[in-house]
Amino acid sequence: MATMNPLERKARNSFIKGLVVAGLIGLIGIIVLVIFLVQMKGEEQARLDAQKSVYVLKTTVQSGTVITQDMFTTVKADANVAPTDAVNANSFSTLAYDDQGNELEVIAKIDIAANTIVTTNMLTTSDNVNTDDVRKEEYNMITLPSDLETGDTVDVRLRMPDGTNYIVVSKKKVTVLDQGGIPSVNTISLDLSEGEILMMSNAIVEAYMMEGSKLYLTRYVEPGMQAGAITTYVPSGDVQNLIAQDPNIVNEAKQELVNRINTYGALNRTNINDELNTMEADDRADAVATGTSSEISDAQDARQSYLDSMQ
Repeated sequence: MATMNPLERKARNSFIKGLVVAGLIGLIGIIVLVIFLVQMKGEEQARLDAQKSVYVLKTTVQSGTVITQDMFTTVKADANVAPTDAVNANSFSTLAYDDQGNELEVIAKIDIAANTIVTTNMLTTSDNVNTDDVRKEEYNMITLPSDLETGDTVDVRLRMPDGTNYIVVSKKKVTVLDQGGIPSVNTISLDLSEGEILMMSNAIVEAYMMEGSKLYLTRYVEPGMQAGAITTYVPSGDVQNLIAQDPNIVNEAKQELVNRINTYGALNRTNINDELNTMEADDRADAVATGTSSEISDAQDARQSYLDSMQ
């Protein structure tokens, strides 16, 4: 057997070392690649796990369109991108039925473009559709619960000096006005129909007239489960006549007032009139003037606070 000379042996050893080093480098590269792929797969799985199923509309719909479940396509959206109130199969089914299990029409509140992720505030139901005469009214003379918040559901009530108590408007969502980033102490807004606006106006004036009366809000404990209270306040004869003749009031509201008068009118209105008659006409007029002046002053101060905050 031929003896390997030193140069050949050195070259051979260098070659073997090169192979070993190359193998180690390749092995390390493979290990790093595997770790990277496992990490990427974990991140992708985490992203997929965080996705939520949401509804998008197949076609563009206009405000007022009745929405049915077959008008949607379900897509997956990242949880950190999809709106928190995005509609899905479960939430749509919940929206489409009332507390008693009766099916409701789901209606688009606004124009919604195709392929838009639909949220609950884009939709309403047939029992919540605003009539043409609904307006947002601000009030600053109503006594508010100490912890009232925007979105609470309330009744407006009138407590008489003799302790009798009447519901003026029923089951309304309240908005607490914001003044410079701070909730207002006394100013709220309610969405009211024309008839309800007249009811409130009458109740406010009569509350001013009757010393010891109180116009205040009461909150519902479980508004989603509790039916709205039956309104029991009966306005004055003049306001009744105005409601009957007002073309802005829908016929259903006029009929509701007639039913209320027939049910409560004789007793409740007589009681209110008796209380009003304990005061002289001039005193009643002065009380209304004082209350209205305070109301206007508070409204002006609130408006100024709002304008200052805008600056």
